Amino acid sequence: MVQPRSFDSLYQNWTKRACVYRTVWIGAILIGLIAFAPMNSRVLHAQQLFLASDADPHPGFEVATIRPSRPGTFREDLDESANRLTIQNFTVRRLIREAYGLKSNSQILGGPDWIDKEGFDIVAKMDDAAAARMDKMDGDESDREWGLMLQSLLADRFQLKITRGERALPIFSLVVSRSGAKVKHTPEGSANSQGGDPGIDVRWGELTATAATMDNFADVLTGMRDISNRVVVNRTGLAGNYNFQLDWARDRGDGASQDSPYPGLFTALQEQLGLRLKPDKATVPVVIVESVSPPTVN
Repeated sequence: MVQPRSFDSLYQNWTKRACVYRTVWIGAILIGLIAFAPMNSRVLHAQQLFLASDADPHPGFEVATIRPSRPGTFREDLDESANRLTIQNFTVRRLIREAYGLKSNSQILGGPDWIDKEGFDIVAKMDDAAAARMDKMDGDESDREWGLMLQSLLADRFQLKITRGERALPIFSLVVSRSGAKVKHTPEGSANSQGGDPGIDVRWGELTATAATMDNFADVLTGMRDISNRVVVNRTGLAGNYNFQLDWARDRGDGASQDSPYPGLFTALQEQLGLRLKPDKATVPVVIVESVSPPTVN
């Protein structure tokens, strides 16, 4: 089932990847399978880029409208519903991240300065045949289809050309602290009040997890500005679902507020959940921007 999504890379909600100003309900997440390659370099294998098959035509939208976002707009929003994609105030780097199924802006290399500074509003509509095909897909398949259509839009309207690869990048490993984990394990099949899906709700420095996995939690942490744009990888070894509450002082780049009754995120994780973020390095999928142009607007 395709769910509306929105994103604010710091604290706001994450649906399927990261979201803004509303509750995040996260389904199956693909991160967390870590392997050791030759010379003991760790490789993040589970994350897969959205790729088109050579045998199939690259799907695209029937019509699309692109306009610069209104100056002074801070809210970012992405909504996928029925046959329409609506995006508000996404930079091109953010669009690339969404189109290729990436988790962090750090996985998008290169590009001119303006792709991080100028926001765009997009309304794109698929034709009836594509909508009917999408209705028959499961959540992962429809995610991939939306991503491929957005790739086509970027190539057509922004003249985006990229290459794919892998790079060893700084990450954070989510691990159990020496004091031990303080999260409550929930029985298999536990459901929340929203219909049984695992959920993580993030609201202004307050996080509530209901029957969520540590992979879910690592993905939500990746979207927070406190993380300094690194991918967070679950290496806790904690299997199953968990309930927990986390409260912290938000850091928007100038340090946590001195007026908050709570510590910063890194300290809060250790004190309240018995978890910590360990600076680490892993080989992750990346997209390299070879060329891109300001879009044709209409």
